[in-house]
Order: sequence, then structure tokens, then C-alpha cells
Amino acid sequence: MSQGKLRDDILVSVCFTDASDPELTPKRMAPLVAALSEKFRYWEILLVNETGSEAAFEATLCAVPNLRYLSVVPGLDNTQRRVIGASEAIGDIVVITSIHEMDTMDIPRMVETAHAENAVIMGQRDAAAFVEPLIVVLGRASGFNASTRDMQTITLPRTILNRLLSDPNPLLALRFTPRDNTVKVLRQKPNRPLAAPRTVDTDRARARARFDLLARMVTDAGPAFLGTVAALSALVVLGAVLFALYVVVVYLTRETIAEGWTTLSLSIASLLGFLGAALFAICITLRKVAEIIRGSSIDYLVAESSSVDLFDSVANALNVDTDASGTLQPAPTEKEKAT
Repeated sequence: MSQGKLRDDILVSVCFTDASDPELTPKRMAPLVAALSEKFRYWEILLVNETGSEAAFEATLCAVPNLRYLSVVPGLDNTQRRVIGASEAIGDIVVITSIHEMDTMDIPRMVETAHAENAVIMGQRDAAAFVEPLIVVLGRASGFNASTRDMQTITLPRTILNRLLSDPNPLLALRFTPRDNTVKVLRQKPNRPLAAPRTVDTDRARARARFDLLARMVTDAGPAFLGTVAALSALVVLGAVLFALYVVVVYLTRETIAEGWTTLSLSIASLLGFLGAALFAICITLRKVAEIIRGSSIDYLVAESSSVDLFDSVANALNVDTDASGTLQPAPTEKEKAT
């Protein structure tokens, strides 16, 4: 594509968080670099890696244009690196992907679709893991549309990205989109099956990352579980009250009652009522504390539109004008206008 036909209305940022091989990374990124260069005028690539590997990636910095290398503290998992990469990206459209999924997705098309639809574009595989029902339930409890079919590749417009980064749990928000009707989410299937190399190290890393992600989902679902336990406790209190009323009615209406039955039944009802009320109070208090700690993620900004022509304003301020071809020219003076 010629230089004049490049799209210059979008700044694209592509983030990688799992490019740990300095020798293979430039070769793996070459097709993506070519695709971005043929489609967009402004783009950047962010590489998030542990500190201490800067020297090994010097050749990558020289070989890959528009590359930003971000050094992070050791010990962070892939989910935490995704948040760091998204926070440091400056693009209008931000793509978070994996070095193993990059070749299977049409990233330029995802960028253009996200820009045109103002929507989140997620990669989605056909097959689902056997724990899919559990992940879906945990996702709903924690407030996210979670699925094992969702790939790591996601494309986000800037306004939506800012909202997800301000979510109480941005780690999950950038992996599974929140259950928010104001966020439009579209799925895109890969062009070809994922063919990532399988090694013992990669399998361990994936298992550890999945376990951490599952633990975060369980932790974030805590308020929902507390609400369920509080509801069950309220039912126990109600049952204890009804049972106590039943004992009183039996005591007043029956002539013969087993010795000690009334006292024992009232004691059981009182104990169940007290324990149910105490557990209810503890659950609702802990739920309120958890909600306060998590904070509020309400953001009423859904999209942004403007009629302001920034470039035209800058041109007038600098006393320049454009000809028919769009080239900047000095604006005519009053004397030239008179003639």
C-alpha cells in the first residue's frame, strides 16, 4: 500500500506480555510489523518483560521498528503484565495479544472493526474446556462474562480501555469483559488453529497463570457468595421463628405433650434463630466492607464524539492554510486578499 493511502486517523498500540525469547521474537513479529506498516501510518508495539533481560533484547529493539520495551519487576504473571501494558499504551486502539496467538488473528481488521463499531473485539476459539460451566458460574458471581473459549487477544478502543482500567479488578476486566450492557463486545474467530509449541516450561507457566486467574475469580466472587449465605441465614431465622410459633400453638392447643418437648423445642428454635441472625449480620457486614474496599466502577461515559476540527484550529492559529491537495500553505495576508 502506498504511503498516501495509509490510515492516519488511528494510533494503534499492540502489547505483548509473553515474548520471552529474544532470538525468535523479531522473526515472529515480522508479519505483524509488515501488516501494520501497510495499513496504518501511526502504530507502536509494546513488549512487557521482566527486568534484567534488557541486554538480551537489544537486537530486538534494533530489528523491530516502533518498539517500546517495558521492564517490570520479576514474579508478575501474564494477567498483571497485561494491565501494565494497557496502562502504558498511548494508542486510540489498544491490542493485547500473545506471541502464540498473533499469527492466527487478523489484527488490522480487528483494529478497524473496533474503531468503526466502538466495541471490544475478542478472539474466540471453537473448543471449550471441561471446566467451562464452573468458569461461567464463577464469572457471573464475580461480575464478568468468563469463558474458556475466550482467547488472550483483545482489541479495545481508548474510552472503553479507560473504563476497564478503572474497574475494581482490572486484572479480570482485561481478560474477561465485565457484565456491562453499555460495553459492546464482538467475537472474532482465528484464521487458523492455534499451533503454539508445547514444552514443559510453557505448560507449567500456563497452568500457573490459569490457577492464579481462577483464584482471582473466586476471590472477586466473595461478595456474591456472602450475599447467598446471608439469604440462607435469613431463611434459617424465618424457619426458627415459624418453628417457635408452632411450639407455642401446640403447647396451647394440645392437652398431652411429651415431657420436656416444649422446653427443648423452644431452646432449639432460639439457638437456630440466634445463630442465623448472627451469621446474617456478619455476612452483610463483610459484604459491605468488601464493596467499600473494591470501590465504585460507575462511569457514565460510553462513547465520545466531537465536531471540533483540531487540525483546522491549529492551522488558523499558526497562520497557515491548505491547498487542494491538503498541503499546508501560508495563509493570505489582508493585502493579498484585497488584490
